[in-house]
Amino acid sequence: MELILKPFNVYDWKNLEKWVSNELELIQFAGTIFSFPVDQKQVENYLLDSNREVFRVETRNNQIIGMAEMSLEANNVAKLSRVLIGENTIRGKGIGTELIKKMITYAFEKPEVNRIVLNVYSWNIGAIKCYKKVGFYQSDKPMTDIWVGNDRWKIIEMEIRRDDFCNKNFDKKIYTEGFNNKK
Repeated sequence: MELILKPFNVYDWKNLEKWVSNELELIQFAGTIFSFPVDQKQVENYLLDSNREVFRVETRNNQIIGMAEMSLEANNVAKLSRVLIGENTIRGKGIGTELIKKMITYAFEKPEVNRIVLNVYSWNIGAIKCYKKVGFYQSDKPMTDIWVGNDRWKIIEMEIRRDDFCNKNFDKKIYTEGFNNKK
């Protein structure tokens, strides 16, 4: 499935409302940046951060199926966050892998980016497999954790470096609309 990345806007919050049905799903997808239920005001505040590029993920027939975020961190690092294939009916079919490929391609189009990191909960085996498939591996950073109710969720940082990415053999075309792609 060909994916297109477009700017996520405040009105897209309705998709989040539809895709995320409880607090645990929200924390799995977004960490603690939002509180359940997500509302327009939270999304407005979230989008104010100019260091964040937030994407709406669409198919070629304009179906909105997910979202993803990239931010530029210190030391030439980009961070992927809040990656979600929202439509349950298409999860587990490789679309997340395609989205991650597009996101890392987009990040490495920026010459200053030498490394991309992301965080994933240790129990989220499907996501970990997806990230490994495109070249991410666990970084040297020690695992951290958060408490969700009475449960401790361990957080793994994964990374991919530019050299690792350049050696991957997959289509590195990216389709974005509405972004100012500065190189």
